[in-house]
Amino acid sequence: MVTSPPPPPRLFHYQRYVAEYLDTLLTRGTVKLSRPDNFNDPWDCRLRYVIPGDDAERLRVVRWCADMHRKHQPSTSEAKRALLAFNLQSDPAKLEAAILEMERQMYAAICKQYRVYCLAEKPDSQLMWSHYAQSHTGLCLEFDTSGFPFRASTKVEYRAEYPTYDLPTIGYEPLVAKSVDWSYEAEWRLIAEERGFAQSDMTVKTDDDFLLIPRDVLRSITIGMRADEPTRTLIRKTVQAHAPHVLVRQAERAPDRYEVKLDPPIQ
Repeated sequence: MVTSPPPPPRLFHYQRYVAEYLDTLLTRGTVKLSRPDNFNDPWDCRLRYVIPGDDAERLRVVRWCADMHRKHQPSTSEAKRALLAFNLQSDPAKLEAAILEMERQMYAAICKQYRVYCLAEKPDSQLMWSHYAQSHTGLCLEFDTSGFPFRASTKVEYRAEYPTYDLPTIGYEPLVAKSVDWSYEAEWRLIAEERGFAQSDMTVKTDDDFLLIPRDVLRSITIGMRADEPTRTLIRKTVQAHAPHVLVRQAERAPDRYEVKLDPPIQ
C-alpha cells in the first residue's frame, strides 16, 4: 500500500497551450489525465517482479499463479491446472518466462485502468517550463489541494535502484516510483481510474481520460514567457469570460540571473 504525506497547500501542472483544453477546463471544469504508456519515461509505471531463487519461493509463486488462474479461468479443470503448475514448479526457465509475461500483461492492465495527472511543487522551474510547457510557450495551472480531488495526490518516490516487487503485489506502487534522475520535478501524482475499467468504488474516476473538478480548485494560470502577444491576449480574454475568479500571471525572464519571474508573484 502506498503511503504518502499530505500534499502542500497548492500544486502546479505544466502543459502546452491547447485552446480546446483551456476552454473545457474553464467552461466544464475538466482536466485531461494521461495514460501511463504515453509518458516520456520508458520505465514509468512498469513492474519488475522478483524471480524466485529457491524451491520454497517457486512453490509459493506457483501456488499464487494457480489461484489467479482459477479466479480468471474457472472453466479450466483442476487436473489441467495442476499439470500447468507442476510444469512451472519443475522448470525454472518456464516459470521465469511466465513471470515476464505477467509483467507485460500487468503493465497493459495498468495502462488500461489508471490515469495520471502530474503535478509539481513549484511554478517557476526552468526545466519544467522547457520540458512540459512547450519551451515556455505553454501554461502552468495552480490548484488548491485542500479539497477534492487534489488532496488525494501522492508524492512520487525517487529511487537510485530500479524497484522489484513480490509477485502477489498488485497495486499502484509502480505509478509513483521513478528514477532519481527525475527528482528535479518534485512530482506529485493525482491517480484516477478510468471508469469503464475501475475496480474500486473509493477512487477518483475519469471518463474518456477527463476528470471533472470543482470550479474553485483552479486558483491561477501562468502564461509562459515565450507565448506571443495574440496568445496572451486570447488566454486572458478566455479566462475573463468564463472564470474571472482565476488569477492570470505572466512568466518573464529575469534579466540578471537564471530565474523565472512571475507577475504577480506567488505569495
